[in-house]
Amino acid sequence: MHDDDQIEEFMGELYDKFYPQVMDGLDRMKEGDVHAGIENLSRPLHTIKGVTGFMGGFEVASTFTHKVESFLKKIQAGDVELDDAVTTAAITSVNMIFQVIEQIRDTGSGPQGEMDGVLARIRELSESGEQNKVVVEDGVRLSVVDGVIVATVAMQRVHLPAQKQLLLDVMKKQSAGVPIVLDLSTVLSVSTSVWDVLEPFAEKFPVHVAGMQPFVNGLFHSWGYGAIFTAHPSLEAFFERETGSGGNA
Repeated sequence: MHDDDQIEEFMGELYDKFYPQVMDGLDRMKEGDVHAGIENLSRPLHTIKGVTGFMGGFEVASTFTHKVESFLKKIQAGDVELDDAVTTAAITSVNMIFQVIEQIRDTGSGPQGEMDGVLARIRELSESGEQNKVVVEDGVRLSVVDGVIVATVAMQRVHLPAQKQLLLDVMKKQSAGVPIVLDLSTVLSVSTSVWDVLEPFAEKFPVHVAGMQPFVNGLFHSWGYGAIFTAHPSLEAFFERETGSGGNA
């Protein structure tokens, strides 16, 4: 199923390196600084998810970590309204990751019943947060500048399925190989789930993001989306770069 030396090496790194980082993040959450705590958690959890996904027999831990990570992203982006119940569920779910990994190491399988209970709770809180959101009737304005599609997002917040669908509709109409720039200069917050649904399009054509506000920019880079989409300080900076590079996107 998996190599014992590989497991021991991973467990050593898990507790020597990642566990202290995770505990620091959880401590900050318990102290009330939830967003800073989640930011501290992002890197170690992302690494744990990736490593367990490549270790035979630990795929369940990777899937569980991914779902916990998605819940934290929703909290950070404002998709889930923050209260004591949400904070408690977040802390519990992160702690459960270590329990899942330990039990797989010891028995070959995770604590399915407890995992299901945790996931059901964070799913319930996520759905409740989405139901309390109000849809903003806005859209995306398209223009063509120097052969580049510019999609100006005219929504202050992009969180709900209907809002994400507006961006998806634009992406689906885009021709392969033709670059597109998302102008987010007036957007105050973007759900991390938006980047997740847009990610497949970055494999078909260059996707650039311009003019992100500080909060949007912080989440974007905190969760590693800069490795998928190319970010620019502004729309003007994008076109200056294109001019300086001879027009290659």
